[in-house]
Amino acid sequence: MQSADEPKQQITTVIWSAAVELFGGDQTAADQWLHSGAMGLYWQRSIDIMEEDVQQVLDLITRMDRGVYT
Repeated sequence: MQSADEPKQQITTVIWSAAVELFGGDQTAADQWLHSGAMGLYWQRSIDIMEEDVQQVLDLITRMDRGVYT
């Protein structure tokens, strides 16, 4: 049986893994990015946006991986 927090934890894990991969395995850089304003999110922090719109953060990570930061 899944707890109410389990889907949120899974989402957090997916975002964290994608961010770490984006920064070449550098967990510190990924953490700093998640807690800093991002141009592609209208200078909002990824950690805040993912609470409401996970896909928006994943899309930004994908764009950044391809060299598109806006």
